[in-house]
Amino acid sequence: MSYAELQEGTTPRFRRRPSKFTPECIQQIRDLLARGASREEISAQIGVTVGSLQVTCSRLGISLRTRRPRTGSVQLKKPTPVAKTAAAGTAAFTISVRYNGKEQNTPLPLTPTMARHLALEASVRNQRISELATDLLQSVTEKGLFDEVLKG
Repeated sequence: MSYAELQEGTTPRFRRRPSKFTPECIQQIRDLLARGASREEISAQIGVTVGSLQVTCSRLGISLRTRRPRTGSVQLKKPTPVAKTAAAGTAAFTISVRYNGKEQNTPLPLTPTMARHLALEASVRNQRISELATDLLQSVTEKGLFDEVLKG
């Protein structure tokens, strides 16, 4: 397009490459971040470079820093005197649920194998075991998987 054509008031038409960051892709990034995925995992899943992901998220105001979820109603506490009644060789968490000013404590005994699996998974996710257990309980609650969990 010449300078004279631009002066006449015609708008130039430039071809743009379609963006890989569609609204669906942006939502996928937000969902992956909520699940705790790393930058590398997200960029590999979407098919972009880590740098491209970082620049785009920065422009959109999306933080790629890892967050630890905060919960208000479900808290896991360290073993309490209730845990002392568990059989030898088992660990126990106490699930403390507060609702409408009432609190209910439920002991959750764990075998050594279960405790090792939780510790391994928590270390991979860079969390404490209690934080991982909180995430698991929240997911089970949100997805209504109590029956499946209790059967297995």
